[in-house]
Amino acid sequence: MTNVNSNLEFLVEVQKLKEIPRTGLVWLGVPNPPSVADHTFRVAVSSWVLGKKMGLKIEKMIKTALSHDLCEVYGGDKTPFWGLLPDDEKKRKERLKRWIRLPLEEKKKRSEEEFEEEKKIFMKLLELANSELKKEIFSYWVDYKKNLTKEGKIFLQIDKMEGMLEALENLDQKDYDYVTPWWEEAEELITDSFLTLFYKVIQNKFYSPKAKIEEKIFGFGLKKELEKILDFILEIGKLKRMPRLYWVLRGVKNPETVAGHMFTLALMAWVFGREKRNLNQEKLLKMAICHEMSAVYTGDTTPYDRILPKDEDERRKILKKMIRLSKKEKEWIFLADYQTEKKAMEKLTQNLDSTIRKEILELWHEYRTRSSLEAKFLGELNILAVLLQGLIYEKKYKEFISAPLWEWAFESCTDEVCLSLMEEMKKKFYG
Repeated sequence: MTNVNSNLEFLVEVQKLKEIPRTGLVWLGVPNPPSVADHTFRVAVSSWVLGKKMGLKIEKMIKTALSHDLCEVYGGDKTPFWGLLPDDEKKRKERLKRWIRLPLEEKKKRSEEEFEEEKKIFMKLLELANSELKKEIFSYWVDYKKNLTKEGKIFLQIDKMEGMLEALENLDQKDYDYVTPWWEEAEELITDSFLTLFYKVIQNKFYSPKAKIEEKIFGFGLKKELEKILDFILEIGKLKRMPRLYWVLRGVKNPETVAGHMFTLALMAWVFGREKRNLNQEKLLKMAICHEMSAVYTGDTTPYDRILPKDEDERRKILKKMIRLSKKEKEWIFLADYQTEKKAMEKLTQNLDSTIRKEILELWHEYRTRSSLEAKFLGELNILAVLLQGLIYEKKYKEFISAPLWEWAFESCTDEVCLSLMEEMKKKFYG
């Protein structure tokens, strides 16, 4: 399984995106801003929901989302303002109130230089992936950077929308002046009529929620539908601020978020799902980015957090070992969690178009009940995503112990690809 070997090295490096904050928000003084991985998760979901309404190829949209910022593993998160702002914080912040307009020739030159610089950095990362995966990921990235296909062009516009929403969500209304550059950039970039209307809905929601937009510019029922899609996108944005409970219980500082975890699992579904020719790749990707959406309302949970002692020292002592539950306890916890999460998923998707709502609910149900080949494989991959993050924390924090995660993986994983991945993890982290 040499593909698993090389691709594991690639995957480990990509985990750094969970710790790279979004630069635009850092410049605006937003405390603990979302990471690049958090951003990627939501832009992937947005690409799915909006792309479906626009009749686009959804697998292509999600893969473009997952690949578009991978070069930032080594290059850092760079905004279009990079290199154009003063070093002085006060002057820089004042300059950020407007979009920096450049002559066409200068824009073209900067774009070409940026592409070549990012390409060089990106190729360094992709050297860690096997040749087939490397070609596939690179092709999606080039499409995004050069707008070669309809999906590439639309994704760029959705990506800019996500950046704008992040700013609007994280700033007080009195500071909305700093969102002006996103609007001015959108004026230059947004060419699709459907997304133009979606931007109008965003503008109305944040700037004048009581104002009425003329229905005639939307067509029958479209305005309300776009408002509901926006509400859904904003709701799942809460997962970018929600730390994973498993790591919180173990005292990990600034742990990955629920959104960050789903980013990892989606990438693993792409990277290792390619080895499973009998599985539907698009279905795997969608399932990965919706499997824990219920946490928007339930909060992040573990199967045993409700039975742990309240005393922190006692709790941590117990968590150093794998917690064993009886078959009856497991069944009771599963049924209780399933019903709670099902209600949360129904609430989260209740206002979406019936087609996309049905799809999300069915994918979530399949995953929770392991009732399809894709769900069974993704369930094992999910365990390995947790194990991988645990190994990274074990390397970073001396007091962290990953032994319970190894037990969980050894007892749960039977798939050939997953077993090979576990062997490679042992070699990488323990020599």
